[in-house]
Amino acid sequence: MSTFSKTQTISAFANAQGISKLDILKNPKTVSLFAVDNLGNTYRIAKDIKELNAELAVSWFAPEDGEASYMIHRAGQGAETVSSMSFANAPATLHEF
Repeated sequence: MSTFSKTQTISAFANAQGISKLDILKNPKTVSLFAVDNLGNTYRIAKDIKELNAELAVSWFAPEDGEASYMIHRAGQGAETVSSMSFANAPATLHEF
């Protein structure tokens, strides 16, 4: 199974890594998109990303097959809330009944 870890906002990632510029490039042979930063590092780009913005996230992506690398993607991609429940007024400690 592919995994995402070390996820953070694209801005936080850039600041932590000392990145001042990111560009999306298109491979002329495969037409696949990828990103490159001003330091020469390359990044995978999720298929639905066409332009960079502050709402994106960066994660360490480990595919089932192939090499792990950083990926730029939409924050929370793939997660869907099915149900939720709020416990705003719950006591801080549990008591035995």
